[in-house]
Amino acid sequence: MGLKKILHVYSSWTAGGAEKVMLSIVNELQKRGIDNAIACPQDSYLFERAKALGIKVYPVAIKGSFDPVGFIKLWNTVNKEKADIIHAHQGKVFWPCIFVKWLKGSRLKVVFHRHADIPHKWYSRSHYRWADKVIAISEAVKDNLIINENIPENKVRVIYNGLDFKVFNSNVSGMEVRKKYGLENKVVIGNIGAMNLPKGKGQQYLIEAAKVLRDKYPDVYYLVLGDGPFKKTLIELTDESGLHDKIIFAGYQENIQDFIAVMDIFCLLSWDKEGLGQVMIEAQAMGKPVIGTNVGGIPETFDSGKTGYLVPKEDSKELVRVLEILLSDEAKRKKMGADASNSVKEKFSIDSTINNIIEVYKSL
Repeated sequence: MGLKKILHVYSSWTAGGAEKVMLSIVNELQKRGIDNAIACPQDSYLFERAKALGIKVYPVAIKGSFDPVGFIKLWNTVNKEKADIIHAHQGKVFWPCIFVKWLKGSRLKVVFHRHADIPHKWYSRSHYRWADKVIAISEAVKDNLIINENIPENKVRVIYNGLDFKVFNSNVSGMEVRKKYGLENKVVIGNIGAMNLPKGKGQQYLIEAAKVLRDKYPDVYYLVLGDGPFKKTLIELTDESGLHDKIIFAGYQENIQDFIAVMDIFCLLSWDKEGLGQVMIEAQAMGKPVIGTNVGGIPETFDSGKTGYLVPKEDSKELVRVLEILLSDEAKRKKMGADASNSVKEKFSIDSTINNIIEVYKSL
């Protein structure tokens, strides 16, 4: 197919959604016989998972756009790997990748993969003019790139994150999780997201809704996954609301499919930025109706009114209203969940994602 070697670059230590998406992409490309390698910090989540998956990985930590040590390590890795294409998955590695491209000449191509709906600072935006192609994970991210970053529309291509439906499907039982947390015969509302400052992924609005719903729906419990510095505040808010026996903070979990399986309704309540909202797709693949805010790419992940409900950000009153619709009608929940499962399989397959990425590589 004319492709030789792809080097994926991501200088992250965490185990977030974008990191997992990158691993999935690299793993699937490798299955198709494409020679891939990853450059990322040693002992990071990406480094350890890549080794476990049998993916070639190099220890490269880039601390910022103009980090000379990080650039030298990247330069040495590109030369050692004899890479033909650098696929950069994080904003702070974009400039170092462009510097390598300038020094290597036209033979080396650079693809930026924009996972976030966050504008760069004005002094950083010019790196886009030197990239050979820019992948956006949603129309919302693409619009941001064109409007705020002044990227020509023909340079940007939307490629949705794909999902492995062998992992995320309605056959996962979640029975061990139910037993562990005493959730047998309970209705469970779930949430998964980072708990970073200042307000995490909007988990506080679910807590506010739970306080309103407590007396009317005493058998409803809340399973909240994630970690970060805002978690302490969320637990305090839960205790102040008298909900410590209803809201379970399960922390960070690697195998989130086992936890989603327990949930009857899934919520992603981002209040600020959200490139896509991958976990919304994962929950629907497992047959769960979803509730998402009108932030970033979240509205693109589901069909409001058919597979879930779209609510305004930071609006716990509207969240209560749509939760009551679903809590009061089990048949509706199941119908929406079934429709959701069918819908995401058409739109968010990993095969489609990989085919589109290969097309981008070939076009270079």
